[in-house]
Amino acid sequence: MRFWLLGIVVPLALAAMLVAGCGGSDSGETTTAENETAATGGGGGGGKRLEIKMGDYFFSPASGTTTAGKTVIEAPNEGAVEHELVLFKTNMDPAKLPTEAGGGVDEEKLDEIAEEAGEVPDVEAGETKSGKFDLTPGRYVIFCNLPGHYAQGMYGTLTVK
Repeated sequence: MRFWLLGIVVPLALAAMLVAGCGGSDSGETTTAENETAATGGGGGGGKRLEIKMGDYFFSPASGTTTAGKTVIEAPNEGAVEHELVLFKTNMDPAKLPTEAGGGVDEEKLDEIAEEAGEVPDVEAGETKSGKFDLTPGRYVIFCNLPGHYAQGMYGTLTVK
């Protein structure tokens, strides 16, 4: 009789452990659905989340809008090569930023006429990185300043209301 009872209790205990193991992840990763909610201004706690995707050689959205305040910008790299997201507050046309001889943005010159807000650096293909920004109302330019990327049109704007 004991063995019969053991044959029922052990499988039930294993099934209970399997069901408990199917819960959510504590890894801190954000799911796509959470990113979509965050990009529309949702989310709670320590600020907003905004997703700006990077590809070869573009940002999506190329012209985004968000509200002022503490914001985490998620930057998934859906391209085949490494990218970065550099953010400057300026009314300049993103296609007409000061450039160096090699075609990249001259960030030192830009820093004299615009306010650097920060960057999400070195995002390898297939990876996602994020940066924390305290955005004030105004217009920002975003660009990738890795060699040749800006010259190929990898820039856009972000309007903060």
